[in-house]
Amino acid sequence: MGWRPRRDPSRPDERLVVVLVDSSAWVEYLRATRSPVDVRVTEMVGVEAYAITDVVLAELMMGALTGQDLYRIRRLADSGRFFAVRPLFDYETAADIYRTCRRGGVTPRSLADCLVAAVAINNDLEVLSADRDFAVIAEHTPLRLATV
Repeated sequence: MGWRPRRDPSRPDERLVVVLVDSSAWVEYLRATRSPVDVRVTEMVGVEAYAITDVVLAELMMGALTGQDLYRIRRLADSGRFFAVRPLFDYETAADIYRTCRRGGVTPRSLADCLVAAVAINNDLEVLSADRDFAVIAEHTPLRLATV
């Protein structure tokens, strides 16, 4: 069984926003690290030109230390384009990603990363991340990475 990217015909064309920001990139931004990833996220936040998914939102909310942190994360989520994980559809793609990478000799370290990659692939989005695992996934799948 080979790699089979799928499209959900019921999903509207969401081509205006092409960058799904992963939690590792959000952490760079929230900590104001001034890294290239932080600078890129800052640019996207300024024009509300980013996408977020529920997996990333959950990871960020779990890391919030204060009510103010949680409020800021919610505002960021509300300002971007939201792509929810679709049961079965995106989970099946995530499993395909995992198996494809393993056949290629690498094992993704995180189910969350596979789910974020699945949402990106199934919605034709690029991923912006500070996490090297996405580069590994992109080597073995159609995942596209945003440049910084």
